[in-house]
Amino acid sequence: MTDETEVEDAPPASVANHRPVALLTDVHKTYQMDSVEVQVIKGVDIMVRHAKFTVLLGPSGSGKTTILNMLGCIDKPDRGEIMVAGAKVAEMPDDMLSDFRAKNIGFIFQNFNLLPVLSAYENVEYPLLLAGATPSQRGKLVPRLLKAVGLADRAKNLPGQLSGGQRQRVAIARALARKPKIVIADEPTANLDSQTGATILALMRRMVDEYGISFIFSSHDPEVIKAADDTIMLKDGLIQEVWRDGEKRA
Repeated sequence: MTDETEVEDAPPASVANHRPVALLTDVHKTYQMDSVEVQVIKGVDIMVRHAKFTVLLGPSGSGKTTILNMLGCIDKPDRGEIMVAGAKVAEMPDDMLSDFRAKNIGFIFQNFNLLPVLSAYENVEYPLLLAGATPSQRGKLVPRLLKAVGLADRAKNLPGQLSGGQRQRVAIARALARKPKIVIADEPTANLDSQTGATILALMRRMVDEYGISFIFSSHDPEVIKAADDTIMLKDGLIQEVWRDGEKRA
């Protein structure tokens, strides 16, 4: 691992490669519920643009979380093709998929999923340890990430000593630690008050604009929807509408 993982060295969106960071083509997914097959995704086509803020909308059961899980290489489609960061992930064996996911995909969880016995610094450092980063590399990158999310003065605090918004900031820094191509979040502001949620959204918007990282969320939060570049509306496993930069495309 080299210093190229540093977020501050990432190319700005204006000069970055503009190929889509992810593509789903004719993707289908069915789950077995006892003796009943439930078709959750029914042949969707989705493009996640590079350095854009994409939101999936839809009622419960519309397929939002299933799509995020497939984009995050946690689940695989029954049929169709999924490309993430230029790779056909549905065809990868599990061991290769695990390495690919760790290198290219960041996750932000509703409940933060921080390790309670580790400080903010150590939580951000943890994926770098798993990646084999040297102490020197970790010592340069972790403080930069904490500074980027406004928590340079909270590095030694345990999660239990942080507010909800501060814990979400640590989770964002951790998600960015390996400079992923895409960051995935399922309802990232659901457990935050409106003011804190707005601050977190502004932070993630800055990461998109300044560092060329793509974010894709599921959300019902009007403020998240307002902040999106692309909005994809789902119902019953099908795409109903797609809006890009304020214009309806489908």
